[in-house]
Amino acid sequence: MSSRILAVLEQRCPICLQGRMFRSTFTMNETCAVCGHRFMREQGFFQGAMYVSYLIALVVFLVLGWSAALWLAPRWGLLPALTAAVLVQMLFVPWMWREARVIWAHLNVSTQP
Repeated sequence: MSSRILAVLEQRCPICLQGRMFRSTFTMNETCAVCGHRFMREQGFFQGAMYVSYLIALVVFLVLGWSAALWLAPRWGLLPALTAAVLVQMLFVPWMWREARVIWAHLNVSTQP
Protein backbone atom coordinates (compact mmCIF):
# COMPACT_ATOMS: atom_id res chain seq x y z
CA MET A 1 0.00 0.00 0.00
CA SER A 2 1.28 3.47 -0.81
CA SER A 3 2.86 5.35 2.09
CA ARG A 4 0.64 8.40 1.35
CA ILE A 5 -2.57 6.32 1.54
CA LEU A 6 -1.36 4.65 4.72
CA ALA A 7 -0.57 8.10 6.21
CA VAL A 8 -4.10 9.29 5.37
CA LEU A 9 -5.66 6.21 6.97
CA GLU A 10 -3.49 6.62 10.06
CA GLN A 11 -4.16 10.40 10.09
CA ARG A 12 -0.50 11.39 9.84
CA CYS A 13 1.26 14.58 8.74
CA PRO A 14 1.01 15.36 5.00
CA ILE A 15 4.70 16.38 4.84
CA CYS A 16 6.67 13.75 6.78
CA LEU A 17 3.89 11.11 6.86
CA GLN A 18 4.81 10.28 10.47
CA GLY A 19 3.53 12.85 12.99
CA ARG A 20 -0.02 12.61 14.31
CA MET A 21 -2.44 15.32 13.15
CA PHE A 22 -4.83 14.85 16.12
CA ARG A 23 -4.18 14.66 19.84
CA SER A 24 -7.77 13.75 20.74
CA THR A 25 -11.08 13.08 18.99
CA PHE A 26 -11.83 16.72 18.16
CA THR A 27 -8.50 18.45 18.82
CA MET A 28 -5.84 18.88 16.14
CA ASN A 29 -2.20 19.40 16.93
CA GLU A 30 -1.04 22.85 15.84
CA THR A 31 2.18 21.50 14.39
CA CYS A 32 3.66 18.13 13.54
CA ALA A 33 5.75 16.77 16.41
CA VAL A 34 8.16 15.18 13.91
CA CYS A 35 8.79 17.82 11.20
CA GLY A 36 7.18 20.97 12.65
CA HIS A 37 4.72 21.45 9.75
CA ARG A 38 1.92 23.86 10.72
CA PHE A 39 -1.39 22.10 9.97
CA MET A 40 -3.61 25.22 9.99
CA ARG A 41 -1.65 27.17 7.40
CA GLU A 42 -4.06 30.10 7.26
CA GLN A 43 -7.43 31.13 8.63
CA GLY A 44 -10.12 29.02 6.96
CA PHE A 45 -7.66 26.51 5.47
CA PHE A 46 -9.86 23.56 6.39
CA GLN A 47 -13.00 25.10 4.90
CA GLY A 48 -12.41 23.00 1.78
CA ALA A 49 -12.54 19.90 3.98
CA MET A 50 -16.32 20.43 4.10
CA TYR A 51 -16.55 19.25 0.50
CA VAL A 52 -14.46 16.19 1.27
CA SER A 53 -16.62 15.51 4.33
CA TYR A 54 -19.76 15.78 2.21
CA LEU A 55 -18.44 13.21 -0.26
CA ILE A 56 -17.42 10.82 2.52
CA ALA A 57 -20.83 11.22 4.22
CA LEU A 58 -22.61 10.63 0.92
CA VAL A 59 -20.73 7.40 0.26
CA VAL A 60 -21.22 6.17 3.83
CA PHE A 61 -24.94 6.93 3.71
CA LEU A 62 -25.38 5.27 0.32
CA VAL A 63 -23.79 2.10 1.67
CA LEU A 64 -25.78 2.22 4.92
CA GLY A 65 -29.03 3.17 3.19
CA TRP A 66 -28.66 0.47 0.57
CA SER A 67 -27.82 -2.11 3.24
CA ALA A 68 -30.77 -1.02 5.40
CA ALA A 69 -33.16 -1.12 2.45
CA LEU A 70 -31.91 -4.56 1.45
CA TRP A 71 -31.76 -6.29 4.85
CA LEU A 72 -33.82 -4.30 7.35
CA ALA A 73 -36.66 -2.88 5.25
CA PRO A 74 -38.28 -6.29 4.55
CA ARG A 75 -38.61 -6.85 8.32
CA TRP A 76 -39.07 -3.34 9.72
CA GLY A 77 -40.36 -1.28 6.80
CA LEU A 78 -38.48 1.33 4.77
CA LEU A 79 -38.80 4.33 7.11
CA PRO A 80 -37.53 2.56 10.26
CA ALA A 81 -34.72 0.97 8.21
CA LEU A 82 -33.56 4.33 6.85
CA THR A 83 -33.88 5.87 10.31
CA ALA A 84 -31.55 3.15 11.59
CA ALA A 85 -29.12 3.97 8.77
CA VAL A 86 -29.14 7.66 9.75
CA LEU A 87 -28.54 6.81 13.41
CA VAL A 88 -25.62 4.53 12.50
CA GLN A 89 -24.23 7.27 10.24
CA MET A 90 -24.20 9.65 13.21
CA LEU A 91 -21.70 7.33 14.90
CA PHE A 92 -19.34 7.91 11.97
CA VAL A 93 -19.44 11.74 12.18
CA PRO A 94 -16.28 12.17 14.31
CA TRP A 95 -14.34 9.81 12.03
CA MET A 96 -15.63 11.55 8.87
CA TRP A 97 -14.75 15.00 10.26
CA ARG A 98 -11.20 13.94 11.09
CA GLU A 99 -10.65 11.99 7.88
CA ALA A 100 -11.93 14.90 5.75
CA ARG A 101 -9.38 17.24 7.35
CA VAL A 102 -6.58 14.74 6.84
CA ILE A 103 -7.50 14.17 3.19
CA TRP A 104 -7.76 17.93 2.59
CA ALA A 105 -4.32 18.50 4.12
CA HIS A 106 -2.82 15.73 1.98
CA LEU A 107 -4.48 17.05 -1.18
CA ASN A 108 -2.97 20.49 -0.56
CA VAL A 109 0.64 19.45 0.04
CA SER A 110 1.64 20.78 -3.38
CA THR A 111 0.19 24.23 -2.54
CA GLN A 112 2.40 24.68 0.50
CA PRO A 113 4.04 28.13 0.52
